[in-house]
Amino acid sequence: MRIVNLLLVLIISNFAFSESILFKNASIYTGDSTEILKEHDLLIVDGKISDIRSDITISADKVFNLGGKIITAGFISPFTHLGLIEINQIAATRDDSSDLYSAGFSISQAFNPSSTLIPYNLNGGLTSAISAPSGNRLFSGLGSAFSLSGNTDSLISRDIALYGSIGADGESKAANILLIEDTFELARKFNEDSSEIQEFGLPDSVKYSKRDLLAIKRVLNKEIPMVVSINRASDIITMIDFAKNQDIKLVIMGASEGWMVSSQLAESNIPVILEPINNLPASFDRLGSRLENAALLNDAGVKILIAYDEWETHNAYLSRQGAGIAVSYGLPWHEAINALTKNVSDTFNIPNRGSLLIGHHADLIVWDADPLEVTSFPEQIYISGKLMSPNTRSLMLRDRYLNKD
Repeated sequence: MRIVNLLLVLIISNFAFSESILFKNASIYTGDSTEILKEHDLLIVDGKISDIRSDITISADKVFNLGGKIITAGFISPFTHLGLIEINQIAATRDDSSDLYSAGFSISQAFNPSSTLIPYNLNGGLTSAISAPSGNRLFSGLGSAFSLSGNTDSLISRDIALYGSIGADGESKAANILLIEDTFELARKFNEDSSEIQEFGLPDSVKYSKRDLLAIKRVLNKEIPMVVSINRASDIITMIDFAKNQDIKLVIMGASEGWMVSSQLAESNIPVILEPINNLPASFDRLGSRLENAALLNDAGVKILIAYDEWETHNAYLSRQGAGIAVSYGLPWHEAINALTKNVSDTFNIPNRGSLLIGHHADLIVWDADPLEVTSFPEQIYISGKLMSPNTRSLMLRDRYLNKD
């Protein structure tokens, strides 16, 4: 009986001391519909969204009257190297690649939540990000999702996608696709209880570890998608056929010429990660680049995700500027917000984030104006209901030297 009473006391105590935050008179985009809920209230209890409706009268520890300001879910970057790279040119600050492993290389234990780049991108509107290995390899490794809270428990979901490239190692794309096919066949036959790896049929220079093959088997079992960086329309068609033949989940990153094959992408239900800021024909694979790419893909029914430059992690938050550019060229506003939030969590199966729904983590942003305008900035940023600091290294350096005697 004493144990039962103790448990009841603990439950009541936890409930009593859970913090509640109430936002009144807000314009809320939940991601669950195309509409913005005008003059609505949002209640956070113990780090999660507890209620959203037009008139919440429950008392709360903190109450903010927003006067119609916009609340969205926190933005999620679908591809970064945040927490893995500090300074590109200094090898000691990079944990984003491996010569020991390929597909099996997991960055999940290398993430640095204290990276100076995290507060910088957080205050640009990102509350979480998928950090992935870099490098132009057939299989670069596994990406994981992290919150940008700066806490040591930042990991949200481990090893949620396998990243690769068919333009790797200076080989013909045709040769690389054949090598992926052969590697997939090897992984299918691989017995994880075996102490030996039979690599019959692969080139002598190609070696895989047990860890690599287990990662590939997760793709073959449809546990995680394979993310392939390609831009040329003909390459996209090739990978659509490849994914269909192999019966795997595919996500295409880049897709500069995706609009040319939008119907095939939509029919195959393949999401694409776009970079609307980078629309110039920077290579022969991008000659068909155009600013209407996102709008045309969306019109065809393709699920789009928006990232910044895949080689530039420092400014990953500029994905929202890219989304604004896409809107100016025809992408509906709500689809642009979804491309920064809900579509990312849905594509990579990141639980209870990306939408403002009851029971979800209270990862949200109060904006001073339209979040897709370059002159707008977050006014308040919350991760799991905790208000994040607006401080960044840049601001602290500014204040230090402006206040210097």
